[in-house]
Amino acid sequence: MSPTELLNYSPWIVLTPFLVGFSIILFFRKSKTLSMLLSVGAVVYGFIHSLLIFHALTLPGTHAGVIYNLPYFSCSQFTLAMGVLIDNMAAVMLLVVTSVSLLVQIYTHGYMREDPGYSRFYAYLSLFTGSMLGLVVATNLFQMFFFWELVGVCSYFLIGFWWYKNSAAEACLKAFVMNRIGDCGFLIGIIMLFAATRGYWGPTPVLSFLGSMNGMDMHQVITNAYNAHAVGYWGFTGLFGISMCMLLGPIAKSAQFPLHSWLPDAMEGPTPISALIHAATMVAAGVYLVARAYPIWLAPDDVVHAVGYQPGLLAVAIVGCFTAFMAATIAMSQFDIKRALAWSTVSQLGYMFVGLGAGTVTGGIFHLFNHAFFKAMLFLGSGAVIHGLHGEQDMRNMGGLRKSMKGTAITFLIGCLSISGIPPFSGFFSKDDLIASTWSSHALGPFGQLLGAVLILTAGLTSFYMFRAYYLTFEGEYRGKAHPHNSGPAMVYPLIALAVPSVISGWLGFNLGALSDPKLLSGEGTVFANAFGSFVFFEHPHFEGLNIFVMLASLVAAGSGWVVAHMVYFTKAMDINTKIATSKSAFVQKVYLLSFNKWYWDDLYKGIYLSCLRVFSVVWSAIDQWIVDNVVNGVALFTSGTGQLLKYTETGQGQFYALVIFGWVALLTLGAYVLKP
Repeated sequence: MSPTELLNYSPWIVLTPFLVGFSIILFFRKSKTLSMLLSVGAVVYGFIHSLLIFHALTLPGTHAGVIYNLPYFSCSQFTLAMGVLIDNMAAVMLLVVTSVSLLVQIYTHGYMREDPGYSRFYAYLSLFTGSMLGLVVATNLFQMFFFWELVGVCSYFLIGFWWYKNSAAEACLKAFVMNRIGDCGFLIGIIMLFAATRGYWGPTPVLSFLGSMNGMDMHQVITNAYNAHAVGYWGFTGLFGISMCMLLGPIAKSAQFPLHSWLPDAMEGPTPISALIHAATMVAAGVYLVARAYPIWLAPDDVVHAVGYQPGLLAVAIVGCFTAFMAATIAMSQFDIKRALAWSTVSQLGYMFVGLGAGTVTGGIFHLFNHAFFKAMLFLGSGAVIHGLHGEQDMRNMGGLRKSMKGTAITFLIGCLSISGIPPFSGFFSKDDLIASTWSSHALGPFGQLLGAVLILTAGLTSFYMFRAYYLTFEGEYRGKAHPHNSGPAMVYPLIALAVPSVISGWLGFNLGALSDPKLLSGEGTVFANAFGSFVFFEHPHFEGLNIFVMLASLVAAGSGWVVAHMVYFTKAMDINTKIATSKSAFVQKVYLLSFNKWYWDDLYKGIYLSCLRVFSVVWSAIDQWIVDNVVNGVALFTSGTGQLLKYTETGQGQFYALVIFGWVALLTLGAYVLKP
């Protein structure tokens, strides 16, 4: 099959999981084996086709990929379209989604095989995978919002899979509601952008990411609309408002402050869902949207020259930086192994947002790429631990599991090393690129070094809480009451497969020539191209020179976090926990409780909700009692009184009725005479 045919048949990567999901629900749900084979087979096909597309795009002359649109709604002024966009960035995302989904589905067979909802779970997995793949290949914002909502609905089904548990039912509802808040802002932003630019797209369908035929791409359209004052008298303020409304969607989907607290609660779903949704797919959708629709957050040149930075990108970076630091401080005190990893995910997504805000789209997507593998491995490793301990999730009741779960322990350690940014594991390369880019970012102006310093501090916190989780779970003596046992091959082999990219994928974003750079020790190394950036963003890749001082600072922070965790939880040389528990300092206690209680965000939101509900109830009570009730009762009383009076007029005597008729005629005649114009 030629490269062109491979690209033209790419819609089947999206359609196949949908067909399989609906087939399982309608016809095959009673057969566990057939449900599993169909679901896994659909993802195998998608993975192989994605590999072939990736190979095709490396061949000369196929870099442009393919954009195929079908009209969804057409009129004389604009066209809404649904289609397929396959370019280099989409090809990488297709590989990430299909590979992680494939390993998760294989793992699911071992983890969920005794569950009565086994077939239903595979149906939901297929529908979710199809929705995410449809989002990846969307050609425009309209189509992306369509699949964006499908991803949200499928995540609702998966998080609340064990619906009979109150905690799971509440978690899926919380995730759904908080994402709808973000999606509302996203939709408003899309409508505002459409209103401002609808006359500038030419033959290209409106809201398209890339131009097709002789049409213009999103950046050109927004620039032309701004220059023509199409955004109204607000000028840049109008564009900034559109970008902030649209940012609410990625903030909610990628669990950024202030719409972040749904993700840790979503751990109530089965562990395979945590690995799929919260590592490589749903939470990555927000990062992917910002990268794909990047021109929306770019300010015009005259604004940048006036203020010295990119206001929209700075907002993205500030949200990401605060989220990364806050989530890292919370993860330091959590004892539920899955929730600790969930807060870690929130923090790492914050890193990606900072990278995008700093202007390094390459770095943000590269960290998304690496994070998908090692975080999926960590979640699946935690699931193997929970499965081996018969449902235990509290790390205080674990310990010493390396003896009975060697494969899980080794892969979990690899994940800790990678996410902590320890060389030569993958997380080191992408995280260092993000920090260095933030430190010297022109898009962030004078705020770059401040945000970079916070990220370095967060790197130390990340190393501490990850090795804390490893030591509490796998080292020392077993502290629980269950009988630990190792997991089967269906659960261990996916961990081993994910460990491979967790070790080596980082080298795709590094050029060995940087090590021999004569400017290496000057603090501003020469820019060297790398394989990942050159492929994904072949037209305008971002390459960052190696900043040895920022790298060393990040390494020192990560190493310090590891050392402290080792001394506290392995050698017991530092008994921080006892000191905190027995401390008489009110400040120390408040800081610990701030972390343990997740910065009280849930309490704050609950308080705001209850306050609003209380005000609403008072207002509604007043409206209901004083207006609605009185109007209804008054109408009823008037009707009843009128009826009581009129009943005396119904005498059954013809002469009386004639008298009434002539009386009304006389009154109307008199009225017409008196009130004449």
